[in-house]
Order: sequence, then C-alpha cells, then structure tokens
Amino acid sequence: MIKRIKFLIIALLTFLLLVTICHFLFYPANAGKIYTFDKEWSVEFNEESFENITLYDIPKALNYASKKGDTIVLSRTIPESSSFDFPTLMFLSRYSAFDLFIDNELVHSEYKDLLKNGDYIGCSYHVVPVPEKDHPMELRLVLYVEEDSFYNFFLPPVYGDYHDVMRSYIFHNMFPLASGIFLIIFGAAFLIITLSFYKTLPNILSQLFASVLFINLGLWLLGYFRLIDFFIDTKSKATEIEYVSLYLMVPLTYLIVGCIQQHYRDWIFMVVSCTSSLICLGLIALHFTGVMHMNRTLPYFQCISIICSFFMLIIFFKDFKQKKLAPAEVIQLLGLSVFALSYIINYSAFSLEIRNIVPSSFLTTRMIPMAGLIFVFANLINYFIYLSESFAMRKEYASLTHLAYADGLTDLPNRSRYDKYLEDLDKSDDDYCIVSLDLNGLKEINDSDGHAAGDKYLLEFSQVLKQCFDDKAFIARIGGDEFVAILKKEHFDEVDTLLTRLKDALEVKNVLYPGYRRSVASGYAFSTEVEQKNSHSVYLLADKRMYENKKLMHAKLGIVARI
Repeated sequence: MIKRIKFLIIALLTFLLLVTICHFLFYPANAGKIYTFDKEWSVEFNEESFENITLYDIPKALNYASKKGDTIVLSRTIPESSSFDFPTLMFLSRYSAFDLFIDNELVHSEYKDLLKNGDYIGCSYHVVPVPEKDHPMELRLVLYVEEDSFYNFFLPPVYGDYHDVMRSYIFHNMFPLASGIFLIIFGAAFLIITLSFYKTLPNILSQLFASVLFINLGLWLLGYFRLIDFFIDTKSKATEIEYVSLYLMVPLTYLIVGCIQQHYRDWIFMVVSCTSSLICLGLIALHFTGVMHMNRTLPYFQCISIICSFFMLIIFFKDFKQKKLAPAEVIQLLGLSVFALSYIINYSAFSLEIRNIVPSSFLTTRMIPMAGLIFVFANLINYFIYLSESFAMRKEYASLTHLAYADGLTDLPNRSRYDKYLEDLDKSDDDYCIVSLDLNGLKEINDSDGHAAGDKYLLEFSQVLKQCFDDKAFIARIGGDEFVAILKKEHFDEVDTLLTRLKDALEVKNVLYPGYRRSVASGYAFSTEVEQKNSHSVYLLADKRMYENKKLMHAKLGIVARI
C-alpha cells in the first residue's frame, strides 16, 4: 500500500512538473501581432460621455450603476485589417445583447431576440471576422444591458489574425481546459468502476459521489473559463451550465462527507446539509422559473458555500481529533478540504482583481484546476487504500469462514457446514439423494499402527471420494469415520455407478499399497421416499441402509460388526 501511495504522489509531482515545462517551453509563437484593446476607449452611457478611458476604469465612471434596459456604447479606433490573413476580433459579452459596428457598418449582432422575449442572456466570448481595410477603422460596440449592476468589470477585446487570436486564448486557458476535460473523463470512468464494485463493496458510496463531483467540477471549469462553447453549441446556455454545476457542488460535497463515518445519522449534520442543499436547489429553481436569475443569487450561494466549507472543516478536525477516521478517509477529506479552500481563495482573489485592488495573478486561472487535480489524486489514494483494505478483510473473512466450515484434516466441509446445507435443502422444493458412508477398519488401524496411519487412511479416502464424485455431489465429513454425499435430482441415475467407482478406486489402493485394507460401507435414500421430505429423516433412512450394508460386509469377512 505504501508503494502505491508513493507511486501516486510521484505521478502527481511528475504531472505538475510536465505542466510547468509545457507552460514555459511550448508558448505558441504568434505569426503576427495581437492587439489587446484595454485603453483609449470612448464611452457613452445615460447621456454622459467619457473620453480616453481604460476599460478597467469604466465601471467606476459608471458608478457601477448599469441597469436592465440601459445601453452602453464603447468605441475606439483599431488598426487596419489588411495586414492579417483572417482579421478577427474576440470579445466577451456579459448579460447583454449587442451590435458590433466597423466604420458604422453592422458586422455582427447577437441575442437581441432573447432580449426582446425577456429570456436569460449569459456570458460568452464572440469571435467576429473583421472586414479587410487598408486604413484604421472605427470600432463601435453597443451593449443592451439585460441585468442590473452586472457590468462591474470589462475584459479587453483581442484583435489579430484568427489563428493567433484563438491560439493565444486557448494557451492562456490551457490548464483549466486540460483539467476540465480530464475531470470529466476521469469522473465518468471512475463512476463506471465504482458502480461495478457497488454490490460487493456497499461502503463505496463516498467514492461514487466523488466521481459525480469530478464530472460536475469539470463542467464548471469549462463554463467558468468560457471554454465549453468551443466543444458544443450550448445555444447561449453555457452560463446556465456554469451556475448549475457550481450550485450542485454544495449538495454533492455534503453527500461525500455524509457517507464518511456515516455522518448522515447525525441530526445536526442532516439539518445543516439538507437546509444548505435545499437552498442551492431552490436558487436553481428560481432561475428556471424566471423569478430571479442565478447570477443575481450568487451572493447567497457564496454564503452557503463558505458555511459548507467551514462546517466540513469542523467535522474533519473533530473526527481527526477523536481518531475516528481511517487513513483512506483522512486522505479523501484532505483533498476535499484543499478544494473547498481553493474556491474561497479564488473567489476572494477574483473579487479583488475586478475592482483593481490587486493585479491579475495565476490564482484565478490556476488555483481551482490545481485543487481539483489534487482532489482527484487524493481520491485515487483513498480508492486504492479502501479497495486493498476491503479485499484484505474479505479474504480474511473467507479464510475464517472456511476454517469454521471445513474439516481440519481432510479440508472437506465439516458437520456445521453439513447441517447448514440440510437446512437449505429443507427450505427448497428440490429432490435429492443422501448417501451415508462409513469407513471400515479405522479403529483397528488406529490401535495397531497409530493415529498417524489412521489420519493417512482418512486423507486417502477423502481424496478418492472427491475424485469419484467430482462436482456431482456435496460431500462432507460429519464424524470420525463417517462421511456423506448429497446428490441432486439430475444425478439420481448415477448413484450406484459412483459408489462402484469409489469402491473400485479403494481396491486399486489396496493393490498398490497393501499396508492395510481399505473399504467403505454405504447406503442411500431419496427425499421422495420420505413423506414429509425432512432431510434428517432421509439421512436416518440412508444411515440405516448403510449399517445393513456394513453387516453384510462384515459377515462376508467373518468380522463381528461394531454397531
């Protein structure tokens, strides 16, 4: 197990090293210049005009007062497009429809039908071809605001050749892109594997819900970084996918924690988890019923998620202090704690960045994907430990069960196993045949040659018995020299043949190893011969016939039978 943990840790470190190498060594070489328009903007808003302003200063100039129904006009001069093979402008719209004009010519318009119908408009990037012109052009972007107070920050548009623009954007978001895809694929594979083990390992529920959380986290990453539209056409629903997957993280986290140490039996945990989960699901319902959109209920969710994070940390430290947690559970909760803390730190850093309090940093693009991968590796370690411990316990249980139901000398089922088999027969309607077998001469061998020779006799007979009856009967040693074989209906016509084969095999042993004589008395009875079909009565009838056979054998040999 320690070797597996070391292997996973080395794999994680290797992965992080490869990501770092790829980041610094494989930066895409741009064939042409890419322009980032963050300065020299003119803004018109509510009959007010602002000249030569940066995008980061626009929200402050507007007093963060944009409301539904407002129109914001952004304009500036952009370089000529003739120097590019495929001149392209890429920009982000947030909760608004828009018209894009180049030299007063409308080149792109989107979401105005949704705005007219009062439908929800989310956030998405737009890649717009720019007309080829050999002189500087006037860019004018008209935004028709659909949500109150949500233009609190603007991201600068990017302008250049299509391939360069796309390559730059994808590289900038390569880590969350790769992490999101990996989480979805890994989560789906992990879910299938976990479901395959669920029947044999019912305590694997925390891993089951963790695999669903991986898929959910991957979808959220692709939505949060506006990458999902590069794979599928979401019909402007990418933001809804982002928020739904975000809001589902709290219920999924509670499901994982609840399955660890069976916290779902604690009424305090149930009250907090159910209340928080119902609030998150209720916020989703409010959005789709049109009462309040999810982006407006985000502050309420942030409060719930912070409560969830701290509540989870309290549970973790309490269980850890009381030494309730198994090593696998400690590792899984540590991974979950790292992910929860990364979300809080990321949200705080992003809030400070959009207000220009702190400069942009790697925190908003690297922390959550990295924490998600750490959570994956923590679950892998947890999974390996859990499976290893579970199979070790099952192996130990099987060994103890075998010891309890197996004869110590012959390794055949013992009297306890035989009694249980008879109980099962009594519960069924199947017909069966019981063969009673009794070794001849065991006492004499024990008395004359010692118990070691007697044990050898018993071992030889048990091996011959198994070979002759093969898989056609349940066989057991139920006493010192007493054995039994139970055959099902499909082998009724073979009983005499099997007994003849058994006695012939013993005669062969006598010829090859004449140290002592081997023989067995037998008698059998069918369940159909007993009125109430009671297994004990069937055995007594078979045993009676065995003793009758034993008398005949002893009379033939001139031996006084011990009955």
